[in-house]
Amino acid sequence: MEPLRPVAGDAIARSSLSCYCRADGRRKLLAVAGVLAALLVPSAGRAHDFWVERAAGGFVIRYGHLGGEVLAIDASRVKAIRCGDGASPPKDVAATASFSAKDVRFSAACAVVSVFRDGGYWSLTPDGEVNLPRSKVENVVRTWASRQYAKWVDAKSPSAGAVLGDELELVPVTDLAKAGEGDKVTVRVLSAGHPVPNAAVAIAHRPLGETDSRGELRLRLRGSVESVSTSIRRRGATPEAEAEVIEASLTFEVGK
Repeated sequence: MEPLRPVAGDAIARSSLSCYCRADGRRKLLAVAGVLAALLVPSAGRAHDFWVERAAGGFVIRYGHLGGEVLAIDASRVKAIRCGDGASPPKDVAATASFSAKDVRFSAACAVVSVFRDGGYWSLTPDGEVNLPRSKVENVVRTWASRQYAKWVDAKSPSAGAVLGDELELVPVTDLAKAGEGDKVTVRVLSAGHPVPNAAVAIAHRPLGETDSRGELRLRLRGSVESVSTSIRRRGATPEAEAEVIEASLTFEVGK
């Protein structure tokens, strides 16, 4: 599996932009410059956040910018909501969830929650990114399929470090019940239960480093609620996208 990295060296993308620019003249220079700037930044840095947090009587799932603007969430893209109580395997509770324009809520006693959102196909053009496959867009620079996994764990539960086997997930290695603000903890990035080395890990889109050969990275807890994220990129398997970008977040409450 190929870790998500900047694509500044993407010769095909640069060639496509160059041809488009010559064909359409100076009118597109600013748009092309914007795309070139986008190509220099990893997709994970520009992506919308997808996370789970505790709410009165249960949990709320949101999409947008963590700590900022909350965007509309398409119910049809939320494919699974799994809740584990620590005593039995996680169960899908999506059928009991309540969907509104900007959040998804459900009531359950969970020690761990995992939510899968299928983001569909995305295409980058000289005019920006659109949530459409290659066949529906003109002047495509590059395309990818997006999938997001949001996880919440009860830091005080023995199940906080349980491996769920998601396509991509973050698992705390350190006992979070013993960690407080300012302490360092270790997290592990897994894909279907297997360690992912060289995966970029971030908090609030601030890169913290890459995982080692065991898929692990140490980081410092800085807030009362911490949300850690990671992304990987691999080759696509369909004509509609040349790559797959898979993202995962881990949210938990930090002790004082």
